[in-house]
Amino acid sequence: MGEKCGVRVSLDKVPLKYEGLNYYEIWISEAQERMVISTDPSNLMALQALAKEEDVEITAIAEFTDDRHLTLMWKDEIVGRLDMEFLHDSIPMTERDAEWNTPALPEPSVPVDEDYGATLKNVLGAWDVCSKEWVIRQYDHEVQGGSVLKPLVGVDESGPGDAVVITPILGNTRAIAVSNGLKPAYSDIDPYWMAANAIDEALRNLVAVGAPLDRCAILDNFCWGNCNKPDRFGGLVRAAKACHDFAMVYETPFISGKDSLNNEFAVQGDVIVIPGTLLISAVSVMPDCRKAISMDLKNGGSHVYLVGTTRNELGGSTYLSLRNEIGTVVPKVDAATAVRSYRALYETMNRGMVRSCHDCSDGGFAAAAAEMAFSGGLGMDLDIHLMATDGPVPTAARLFGESASRLIVEVDANRAGEFEDVLNNAGVVFSQVGIVTAQPRLVIKDVDKLLLDLDIDELRASWRTPLNAIL
Repeated sequence: MGEKCGVRVSLDKVPLKYEGLNYYEIWISEAQERMVISTDPSNLMALQALAKEEDVEITAIAEFTDDRHLTLMWKDEIVGRLDMEFLHDSIPMTERDAEWNTPALPEPSVPVDEDYGATLKNVLGAWDVCSKEWVIRQYDHEVQGGSVLKPLVGVDESGPGDAVVITPILGNTRAIAVSNGLKPAYSDIDPYWMAANAIDEALRNLVAVGAPLDRCAILDNFCWGNCNKPDRFGGLVRAAKACHDFAMVYETPFISGKDSLNNEFAVQGDVIVIPGTLLISAVSVMPDCRKAISMDLKNGGSHVYLVGTTRNELGGSTYLSLRNEIGTVVPKVDAATAVRSYRALYETMNRGMVRSCHDCSDGGFAAAAAEMAFSGGLGMDLDIHLMATDGPVPTAARLFGESASRLIVEVDANRAGEFEDVLNNAGVVFSQVGIVTAQPRLVIKDVDKLLLDLDIDELRASWRTPLNAIL
């Protein structure tokens, strides 16, 4: 903070959790939950009063100078002094080898026809998709009564919400939406697209609850193997490059983050390493929490739209993982197109056209539709032939592919024309793929061919049972 001017730090004024720490231990400590802020001296008393009111510990420990030096003090004695230019610009930089080779993976064989109803139930019960209710309810997820949307939503508060929305100041309509994006399986194919999809998923989840993109910020959490090994490090470099590339297009700054590296160990001569993993957390300021959207279906007769393009991209999908396969074609993210879609969709939400919205993520279109149905206690009659696609897309990829930047949207029939006009004027790809039905069944067809017809209670049971049964 004092790079351009200088700073004088009194280390003996720093509050300590443990007595007896040396001044150098205080200076290099990485104790958590601390931050440094600066204020004009004339505002110090007011800042201290505000901190006391909020029961926050705050201590004045330093002041900026004009000598371009870092000066460390301990009880009126100088214990450290460095020139700022030397400190910031003269440190030797580490050079490390990184390499990336596209893995030679087999192309999976996908059946032309199968029992898609049974497959959907298996997808809903997969570990990455199934209900995390047992975990969520172990903790306080009410946030002191300020929750607008909780992690679980719907008629019995068991549906998987896309993001949480909270009001920090009770009674104020301004709110904060918080979401996550995580796609570790994609890393086995290409960490670049793993990171890109994690960013897109986190932002897509914010959009799904009615949060604007123009007030978003994101955070990264890397978990990786031993980065002294060129192949591990090469994957990390590709993921970091994607973070830069897509944050620039989405105009979402990284405001913080952390990493956990060297996650590998030897067992009986074999080295086990975790897949390169990036968790993206995203936050957005919502002007009016009363316009928040949940993912559970609301009204029979509503139109159902799929916003975005479906591609033949099954690589890294839950569908293939159930077959013990990875695939080769990982979903790609077209960020510029996604931004256009997300901003137009926010406009329709802000104008009250959207009844429910859910992102297509793990498990693809069929899983997202099932979650919306059993969360709302209603059914759907859908036709995957109506999807907007990029070339030929087989049935399995239409149902369970995880192409990025797609959302299922419920719109009241009397607002459908208005909704379509907004998206058309913005050049957004979308398609009406069906309607909401009062009959509690999920029906998915391909023109006249029935692919699945399932009671929503069956789908809910498939989704809720796996983790609860074990824990």
